[in-house]
Amino acid sequence: MAVQSFQVDVEGASGTPAITLSNVQSINFKTGRERQLDQYSSLSGTIVVRQPSAPNSVIKPGSTVKVTWDDGGIYRSQFSASISNVQFTYGIPYVGTTGNADYLTISLEGYLARCGRASGENYAMAADTISAQTTAASTASGLTITYASSGTGPAMAATTVSGTWGDWVNSACLTTNGRMREAYNGVSLFSPFGAQVANINFSDTTNNASFQVYDNIEFASYADNFYSQVTVDPESFAAQTVQTGSRPYRTYTVNTLNASTGQATDYANYLLNNFTAAPLAISSFSCLANAQNSFKLWNLATSGGSLEIGTCVGAQVSVAFRGTTYQCIIEGAAFSAVPGEARYTYYVSPADQNAYLILDNATFGTLDFNRLGY
Repeated sequence: MAVQSFQVDVEGASGTPAITLSNVQSINFKTGRERQLDQYSSLSGTIVVRQPSAPNSVIKPGSTVKVTWDDGGIYRSQFSASISNVQFTYGIPYVGTTGNADYLTISLEGYLARCGRASGENYAMAADTISAQTTAASTASGLTITYASSGTGPAMAATTVSGTWGDWVNSACLTTNGRMREAYNGVSLFSPFGAQVANINFSDTTNNASFQVYDNIEFASYADNFYSQVTVDPESFAAQTVQTGSRPYRTYTVNTLNASTGQATDYANYLLNNFTAAPLAISSFSCLANAQNSFKLWNLATSGGSLEIGTCVGAQVSVAFRGTTYQCIIEGAAFSAVPGEARYTYYVSPADQNAYLILDNATFGTLDFNRLGY
């Protein structure tokens, strides 16, 4: 069990040399979302440095922060973000120009924050597939917004982007029941049907290169995500409502960009079937990096290479707990580190609340249980 050595680099404008921060006291960040029906907010985090030598022209809003760890001389990327704010706190007493209680706090944000500050300027988005609309959004806004799944994705209605491009990104995610990943240089939307399977899984006992051990796990029913009536209200079509049981209903209403009333009805039925019960299921689990016999928490996603933590959003993982294995989908992740210790926390939804049908898939291919689509 080794202690990971994390490094924080700050990069300014192109051509400006990067600097490595010394005497880092803590690193914290969070990406994705905690619950399946939550809207996405931007990646956020802070880095605290003790006794900074002096304000540096590179450490300013807009610069890029990259956190890596040293894997035997290979620096694996943990996450990257943009600086949103810089704060110096000077302590008393001090000697010369440095005090023992001098601290630099760097606040971080992801690319979705940039989208949230960019006005849509009433852009007339034409009806098309989600893939074509993200391309149009990137061209119109000058932002990097992509559709990362194969194919063109579902049809989307025409709309006027009267709010921000961040609002449009969240509306597109809701409409497609999709997920979003972000970094410092872009956001990507992707389909829930990709059946991405994580490279590693988790256990309360097994601790090796295939199973990372966790030391904290939470089960929750999320009763506020239990509904007996669903209304899907497309911007360009009439609202579609479906329900089960009798009044009084617990109602979930969502505004979408569905391309037809039929598509909206199918989506409403899917949501109703998915959330008519509030099963007790794993909601989060947490792993201490130092406790791993073979540290693999940096590489959860399916592709090889040095992958940032945010790429795990949407990945399917198995979690073994007291002899039972649960299938989960990662909705978000958090990372915290202090000298000598780091912790990774994953927020998940249960597989039975992602019950779409994917043929030839052991988890999502159960006839009479999974839904064929919407």
